Amino acid sequence: MRSPRSFLFPVAAALCVAAIAACGSESSQPAVDSTTADLLAASQAGQVEERPSPGAGAGAAVMLDTLGYDVGDPEAPVRMVEFSDFGCGYCRTFHMDVWPTIEREYVATGKVYWKYVPMILGRFSNAREAAMAGECAGVQGRFTPMSDLLFGEQSSWKDGGDPDPVLESMAERAGVDMAQWRECVANDARADRIDAGTQVSRQVGVRGTPTFFIMGYAPLPGALPLDLFREVLDTAYAQAMRDQAAGTP
Repeated sequence: MRSPRSFLFPVAAALCVAAIAACGSESSQPAVDSTTADLLAASQAGQVEERPSPGAGAGAAVMLDTLGYDVGDPEAPVRMVEFSDFGCGYCRTFHMDVWPTIEREYVATGKVYWKYVPMILGRFSNAREAAMAGECAGVQGRFTPMSDLLFGEQSSWKDGGDPDPVLESMAERAGVDMAQWRECVANDARADRIDAGTQVSRQVGVRGTPTFFIMGYAPLPGALPLDLFREVLDTAYAQAMRDQAAGTP
């Protein structure tokens, strides 16, 4: 049986079901009228427990336990994975306008266990430097305050020339030990995690950011409006409760 702490999903199921506003997508407008049924219309994921070998093909599983940053109760009935690029404007919109409510109403209440996976889409200046700044803050348990600053003040490091002074100022405000943080950044100490997150995102078919996966369903591409996100999570939670009552693993 799959552990509630594991994040697994089938590569074969990673097919975008709608084109919502997202960085890297061909259109910033929905291509179809997306309903909750559309967004959740996919077969349940198989309970694959073994870690895939490099280059695993369709039907293989991807385990993300060693990547990203988790928020919430590991025993929550709904598990969510977000792939996001710090340089993406739509990712910023989600984290500034939607995420605080989602965290308060679904994560803090034990309904949803959320994993945030930083990745590099390859379209934004200084995005890798920002990801490294966040990951190196994460070494000290300060990823959340650092990511809040990276999104909240995105234009200050994204649109300028040398991002290092700005990122250093953010790290200091995020409350890290600056000597340790600088050493981590200088040595690219978290490069493997950043590259792994990017590789996994490509493996599962992420074409734009942000992209969200509710475990067991097809991906939700793009920055969904709050009302639609609520509807999706409410539907997934209700189904999880029905499955739990019926004894479905």
